[in-house]
Amino acid sequence: MIEIRNAVAQDAQQIARVGILAWENIIASCGGDIAKIRDNAHATYQDFSANYWDRILIACVNGAIVGWGAREELVFKISYLWIDPEHHRKSVGTALLEALERDVEADGFGYVELETHARSASAIAFFKNSGYRIISNSLKYSTSLQQDIEKVTMRKELAGIV
Repeated sequence: MIEIRNAVAQDAQQIARVGILAWENIIASCGGDIAKIRDNAHATYQDFSANYWDRILIACVNGAIVGWGAREELVFKISYLWIDPEHHRKSVGTALLEALERDVEADGFGYVELETHARSASAIAFFKNSGYRIISNSLKYSTSLQQDIEKVTMRKELAGIV
């Protein structure tokens, strides 16, 4: 059974671990050079999980954190959604995404947006299957990774808001 709950400060290291595993899996599948940017990515996830745990929802299976998502700015945008690769295709991502969408809707927004790596066909397919559509493509400089990243922005209209 998947449990979705708010993160607490003590979850920070496990959150960072899942983020790093998931990030490395995506970068490897997109043909990126993990070794070149690994240290920066690790520092980014450790810093984010330690300082923004209060904006993170986590997914647990049998008490272990297997995924997390965040709304860094507490607006309509989901800034992170990471699932441990061992738990892909086991409904963890869907449960977490739906919980984040409910939070966005409860805060009064009529739509939700997110960005994902433009070369991650599996992530794009997952979001499309969840009702998202691509609204833009861009090349964005990541200060934490110190390089340009190809991104797609995706949007989903939320049914409960007029």
